[in-house]
Amino acid sequence: MLEVGCGPGFFSVELASRVGKTGTVVCADLQEGMLERLNVRIAGTELEQRIQLVKCEEDSINVSGKFDFVLLFYMVHEVPKKDRFFQQLRSLLKANGSVLLVEPKLFHVSKEEFKRTTHLANEAGFVNTPGPKLAFSWSAILTIT
Repeated sequence: MLEVGCGPGFFSVELASRVGKTGTVVCADLQEGMLERLNVRIAGTELEQRIQLVKCEEDSINVSGKFDFVLLFYMVHEVPKKDRFFQQLRSLLKANGSVLLVEPKLFHVSKEEFKRTTHLANEAGFVNTPGPKLAFSWSAILTIT
């Protein structure tokens, strides 16, 4: 499992508790301070063995391997080169994997901007279907064509 833009780990801890004792959640963020906050949060717990922290670069997610699930929560609108970002994501997703893309509606991402974002995902080889209904959010499920 991969969480890009994990921040201080709001979802990371719950994801790690769900992957089981042999599962791994790779938590990637551009901000070192966010990764440090998450590290403090999991220090000394069994989740320390399940969560791998990765510092992203401005133009690279900076992870390798293949993932069955990727979480992108309230972060894609901050990515300057979305087309390259989605190309990287596509190379990281397993054939039957999926991406949950969630973006904030209020004051951040218009309906048109969200459509442009999902269009860029389509151009990178993803198929998008409507995601779960979440308050104040746009969402889509991305899979590989």
